[in-house]
Amino acid sequence: MVIKTFVIHLLQLNRLKGLLLTLLAALSLPTAVIPDDQGFENWKESYFENYPFECVEDGATPEYTRCAMEDLLKSDWELKKELKNDELWEEWRKARGRVCYHYQNKFFGQGTVKPLMSIACQQRLNSEAERYCITGEDKQCG
Repeated sequence: MVIKTFVIHLLQLNRLKGLLLTLLAALSLPTAVIPDDQGFENWKESYFENYPFECVEDGATPEYTRCAMEDLLKSDWELKKELKNDELWEEWRKARGRVCYHYQNKFFGQGTVKPLMSIACQQRLNSEAERYCITGEDKQCG
């Protein structure tokens, strides 16, 4: 009975990990978008077509991972509007994703927290770009 329960939990963990990795992989896909509110909603929802969980801030891992992903997508959208350059924006997202994946893989391996940590890393890099270059908080930027 214990082995059966263990196997069931292992299968559920692998399914959850697969869903989270699918969501994370969607981040690396280049997506041309039109910066308006309706375009954002359509673009955001396209990332969650095959993700069955809704955002619940204090919910289970897949639910609050959805919340974190929604925050990252909003941040990406704002950066896209600021840059007004699809090619530059897509290059930023690809490079940012590769850097975060490298470090999250180094620190978390194939653990189930890896997708959430990668999303957090990407959000942090977006906020640093905004803080130091877009809002002008750092007078030495540019």
